[in-house]
Amino acid sequence: MDDNTTKYSPKDLIDYLFRVSAVNEGGQVSPLETKEPVRFKRKIDVLSSPRQVKVSKLGTDFVTLDWKSLSSDGGSKVTGYVVKQKRGSDGDWEEVVTLKAIETSYKVPKLDEDQEYFFSITALNQNGQGETYELDTSVVPKRPPEKASPPVGPVILSDIQKTSLVLAWKPSKNDGRSPLTAYYIEMRDPNNGSWSAVTKVTPDITSYCFL
Repeated sequence: MDDNTTKYSPKDLIDYLFRVSAVNEGGQVSPLETKEPVRFKRKIDVLSSPRQVKVSKLGTDFVTLDWKSLSSDGGSKVTGYVVKQKRGSDGDWEEVVTLKAIETSYKVPKLDEDQEYFFSITALNQNGQGETYELDTSVVPKRPPEKASPPVGPVILSDIQKTSLVLAWKPSKNDGRSPLTAYYIEMRDPNNGSWSAVTKVTPDITSYCFL
């Protein structure tokens, strides 16, 4: 190196001690040495975010989140995952749990029914936290749908002709916490015990004309 150089980058090193000496016409002075061996290691990049995060189960007071491991570990293996939640879009992020690296599913407990929640998952390695994955949509814990109640009777028959009639009913009182999608209409011969399908109508329709 020339006299003006005060920096040097060695290559392909593992563990080494270093020292630097100053030299002039009077000779070389006692060197300045490192006190401990230096261990060289690969630069660790920021972790990528977990992949394919999804809600696999949803209940009255819980949600189960599943995800897949990272596409890149940043040069240092994953040591764990941090799951966070916030109540509503204006809430503050709160840590729920820190999991081991082998765990890629978690049931978040003690949630409030009909409360909107947002969730995020972040991987960890020796360099700290990586990129965070936030679910695109909110999650609202609620009871699972039940069967709707039957249409309200009695069934009213009107405009009865030789080959036609009008059948009418009143809407179901209880949709089982899930919007109705259709009414199914069937018929059978009184002397034959099997019902046969006639048609289905949208839930806003409560009458049907047999032709």
